[in-house]
Amino acid sequence: MIKVLDSFIADKIAAGEVIERPVSIVKELVENSVDANASSIIVEIRNGGKSYIRVTDNGCGIPADELETAFLRHATGKISTLDDLNNIETLGFRGEALASISAVSRLTVVTRDRESSAGTKLTMHGGQKVSKDTVGANQGTTLIVEDVFYNIPARRKFMASDAREAAAIIDLIQKLAIYYSNISFRLINNGQNTLSTEGDGDYAKTIRSIYPTKEFRDLIRIEADGVHGFISNPGVTKTNRRGQIFFVNGRIVSSKVIETGIIKGYGDRVFSGFPITIIFLDVEPQSIDVNIHPGKKQVKFLYEDDVVRKLAAAISSAMASKASIPSADVKAPVKEAIPVDKPVIKEKTEQLGMREFLSKLNNEDKPVDKPVAKPATETKVHAEPEKLAERKPFYADYKAESKPSPKPIPQPKPAHVEEPVVEETAVPEVKEEILIEEKYASSKPFSFAELKYAGYFFNAYILMQAGENLYILDQHAAHERVFYEKLVDEYNRAEQKPQPILTPIIIETSQDVYNKERDWMEALCRMGYDIEDFGAGSFIIKGIPEFMSLGEAHDFASTYIEDADSYSRNSIVIDKLITKSCKSAVKANDALSNSEIRALLDKLSECRNPFSCPHGRPTFVKVSKYEIERAFRRK
Repeated sequence: MIKVLDSFIADKIAAGEVIERPVSIVKELVENSVDANASSIIVEIRNGGKSYIRVTDNGCGIPADELETAFLRHATGKISTLDDLNNIETLGFRGEALASISAVSRLTVVTRDRESSAGTKLTMHGGQKVSKDTVGANQGTTLIVEDVFYNIPARRKFMASDAREAAAIIDLIQKLAIYYSNISFRLINNGQNTLSTEGDGDYAKTIRSIYPTKEFRDLIRIEADGVHGFISNPGVTKTNRRGQIFFVNGRIVSSKVIETGIIKGYGDRVFSGFPITIIFLDVEPQSIDVNIHPGKKQVKFLYEDDVVRKLAAAISSAMASKASIPSADVKAPVKEAIPVDKPVIKEKTEQLGMREFLSKLNNEDKPVDKPVAKPATETKVHAEPEKLAERKPFYADYKAESKPSPKPIPQPKPAHVEEPVVEETAVPEVKEEILIEEKYASSKPFSFAELKYAGYFFNAYILMQAGENLYILDQHAAHERVFYEKLVDEYNRAEQKPQPILTPIIIETSQDVYNKERDWMEALCRMGYDIEDFGAGSFIIKGIPEFMSLGEAHDFASTYIEDADSYSRNSIVIDKLITKSCKSAVKANDALSNSEIRALLDKLSECRNPFSCPHGRPTFVKVSKYEIERAFRRK
């Protein structure tokens, strides 16, 4: 038999959709305080918010004659027409929060608006009014919520431990305090002052005060149309997404669209993990739907591609700055305590072997263009001439293979390269190219012109100096990048012709896949497949791309046909080009001559992304003068 639920049960069910746990209550109350234009918000919790939550603000307050109405379901002063729902500029708007909170707790509210000389105190238990009195109060609102889910035992027993519930609330307040850095936040947990911000509007200072760890110390500011925030350099990552915080019009959200923009923005600069990204997006209210989740944790963008493009461009621009170069992270040595019973041995004035070392160093102090041969037992500073003659210089490939006309092999000179002018070539519109992010996207790009050659060691690393920073370049990673971009250019220029196979591949699909649009077929043909409809829910492949094996071609086509929208048709091509560039590049212990070093620097400076190898490892890292002085205890 179908019947209408009474209001008591219906309210509890509705409240459970909005209030999942104590942090949900804190979120709704603090967002109301923000909407009330508060400049100070104090949050106090006990037992993870299960037994006690208090939120106090100095906002506009609630008029006495509207206080009870505010606790009715769908009572709100933030929207009144359907058009308002399409232009939401506040954090709360549905009028469900206060009703839901009061339905599952014992609640007390004390409030006074600017026009009133006295405040009003309202007490409610389980959504029912207990008392209402006139009291003395400061302007603003204080809400006290006690015994969460006291009347819904089934929900109460599924709450997490006090520590976990408290951690969720602390995490929430930390994030809100970042975006609303103009509001002073204070969080008290079990009587202890856990968090306090000044509310001076300084985003960077607020971030450092909330997250004092080194990962958040040197974040890079990004600024673009509708996008701003802070990101880490690609060498600073976390093993999870906890360092990725997103705000859309001031609302904390999780978003796959924003994650996609971040991935595209960093490109192949990230080797592993997740970079720290604190992103603030400002969009037109009518271009997002904030009503798709009961707790407003997600938003839906009307123009997803625009969001991805703007965010990727902002991050890519920051990746071209000096700040994006990973630091070698030289740490000051830890001073070892000397045990009381251990005799102190006075050091000699002169260290053992110092004279011999200095004498050897002076003998090796030769001009950079004159390699010096060393005994086989020593680490080579420069390659021996006879060994170099046995191996074709890596840059010779450019002279023999490059299309169009190559530049002459660079002679030893300072690594100074102007931004190359790339002539556009006519390419058929159907040709899909592999894109490499540009390095000169920022107004303050890293400039190779500033670098001065300073040395070469371990037959693997090139030392350069610019200002008060040293840069250590990994010759293998750098040459990988040079070769990879060369191979990508060759791939993009060439016509991908299918390689015929003796036994055709038959791929069977479900009827929904077989009958959907065939855009994917054209894409596979552009990659070098010869594929046709074979009828009865199947397709036949008679030719495969030259760069794939038979098994790879079968697996890729099967996966791509099933889910063309989310699978990158270029991914396997890129994997192949990366592998080829890695095998072709010089390795560690392959000693380079001075002219080869100069040529490598010149070629790297011409790359569209000189900052990382195609795997995502950095091509060079920096060490500041300050870090070196700190390591020697001069700072």
